[in-house]
Amino acid sequence: MLQHSSRACRRLAQSIRVPARSISVSPAAPKTPVTAHDAKNFKLSYETAKNKPVNQSEFVVPERKFDFANYKLSNEAKLIDEEQAKLIPAVLALHARLNLSDSISYATLIKCLTCPTAETASPALNNQQLSIFGAHLLSFYTTEYLSTNYPRLPISILKSAIDAYIGNFSLYDVAKNTWGIEEDTTSKLEKYLANEPEIFSFGRLRYTRKVTTPETGVVKYSNQPESSFELSKAEAYASTVRSIIASIHISAGEQAAKEFIHNHILSRQVDISSLFAFKEAGKLLTRLLRLNNMEPPTVRLISETGRLSSTPVYVVGCFSGDNILATAEGNSLKEARVKSFGKALKAWYLYKPVDAKTPSDDDFHGMHIDQGEKFY
Repeated sequence: MLQHSSRACRRLAQSIRVPARSISVSPAAPKTPVTAHDAKNFKLSYETAKNKPVNQSEFVVPERKFDFANYKLSNEAKLIDEEQAKLIPAVLALHARLNLSDSISYATLIKCLTCPTAETASPALNNQQLSIFGAHLLSFYTTEYLSTNYPRLPISILKSAIDAYIGNFSLYDVAKNTWGIEEDTTSKLEKYLANEPEIFSFGRLRYTRKVTTPETGVVKYSNQPESSFELSKAEAYASTVRSIIASIHISAGEQAAKEFIHNHILSRQVDISSLFAFKEAGKLLTRLLRLNNMEPPTVRLISETGRLSSTPVYVVGCFSGDNILATAEGNSLKEARVKSFGKALKAWYLYKPVDAKTPSDDDFHGMHIDQGEKFY
């Protein structure tokens, strides 16, 4: 019997073939294996199609090629000189408002405010490369912050929380309403009539606007494809924030960029509990307690008022044995019962360690790895 069973196990193991696991999880990863023909067209970036290489002739390369802070743009590849940049009031005000160090030049800040356009198509003249680098920095520091402060968050909720912190609309709110960055919307005729110097336009956000909804009564007839430089307002403002963070990392160092992200991005209040939506909270809570060797949940009425009125209020408690997990109130016993289940689940998933340290901290010595999601 043992020989027959062992032979059957070997046959079963041989018949099961585990598919090869893809190493890259980037959305830019190719669906098919990269061949020798198209390997040169594939770049390791989240924005593969937009990440254009920069010609080395546009830079003054230092002796140590990995010393990124000492790369200098050639005179032909500059938008504006440093001396001219110091004459723009909007750039001076933004530099002081963000409390940037002297290592970050005003000309670099102007480059962060310049999105790719037909006039600034060269990668050395726009913020495209800086925006890609800043997006990776924001993703890294935000992910490690949420993973260490909320180690039990499900993957779907974690992704939604990351987007709530560093999404395009969140960064647009930071740049527009907190930093006070203005976009260049005036025409050349209006600037001429206002007697405004031409260099003042470099102190505002400049980009090619994407027209999503045409004006009333206007019909557009054109066979030309849409320009690749068109951006929405949220995308343009978000690229500016990412570019400024990347320039801080390059010029002032990693620690300065991390502090800047924590002060301006991660310090904003995000209600993570509102991201949860449970369909069957009672079943989920019962299974969670059973997996953790706890007694099944029981709901007990704690207090009530106005039972015979049109607006009664019931306060119930969700217990596991003698331990109370959550309390909730509702206009009916069923409503209060379901709310208590949801609050108990949120109390589990939103567990936050005391004085949590991120892996990028100097005093990080490892942390307890939570069991993670088992069924959600």
